[in-house]
Amino acid sequence: MSHEQNLVQSLYRRLLRLYPRAFRERLGESMQQTFDDLYCERKRQTTRGLFGFVLWIFLETAIGIITERLRHATEGATMQTTLKTLGASALLGLLLILPFAILEIINRRSFNEGFPFMLFFVLWLNLFAMSLILLPIAVGLRSATGDVAQPARTQSNTLFTKPWSAAMMSAALLIALGILPLLDAIGWLSLDRLFNGPNPEVAYLPGQIISLGLIVFPVAAGVIAGRPIVHTLRARGSLFAHPIHLLIVVSISFLFGIGVVGLIVDQWPCFMGVPNCD
Repeated sequence: MSHEQNLVQSLYRRLLRLYPRAFRERLGESMQQTFDDLYCERKRQTTRGLFGFVLWIFLETAIGIITERLRHATEGATMQTTLKTLGASALLGLLLILPFAILEIINRRSFNEGFPFMLFFVLWLNLFAMSLILLPIAVGLRSATGDVAQPARTQSNTLFTKPWSAAMMSAALLIALGILPLLDAIGWLSLDRLFNGPNPEVAYLPGQIISLGLIVFPVAAGVIAGRPIVHTLRARGSLFAHPIHLLIVVSISFLFGIGVVGLIVDQWPCFMGVPNCD
């Protein structure tokens, strides 16, 4: 058996490990055997198109992994916990911006003056992102300091709660944010045109959607980095058991916090009713 074949089969075996454990134990061996047979048969017939065949199988398997992970995440207590966290984070962000909205209405807004909905949406979005990252850790920390230990559930010991894999996924998401600036630096893409469109003087909806979409990357990185911390806290472990993950969580939360503080400081005169403050 050639070194190339060994390498391809080893990579596919590693890829299969990303499936949920129950799925992997049930079908992983047969999928590996099927891939080995197909690869050997294709290699015997011709070497042309072999790379494309392997790439297609890997892509198809990766899609299957994502599908299984999503299906697994939407079942049972995991989905309920996720929905509760989303709802609590959204409500907390709304409550935190409410005093500033009241100040805006009382001190500045008249019936003929537009309300700055975008400003408050951005404020809420930053607070929502911070809450989504930090709230599970705060709940886990509270349970860790309680009188009764709450061991981590067996089914929650997944790819996202394993420290090494969670750190790698968080780092990958953060690195992915640098792809657009890199493409802009080498001249393959214009960020100004991407976000502002052909006419910067006119609001560019696709650019706004892309800007909002990019926030998913740091939020997802923070949430994933926080999962091993939450997992450890539920087992009565230390908050500092995973320093790299904690650093990622604190750094991302700090950046969102800076954004909130910057907006509030910038708009404070408007909140206090100063004329022509924009």
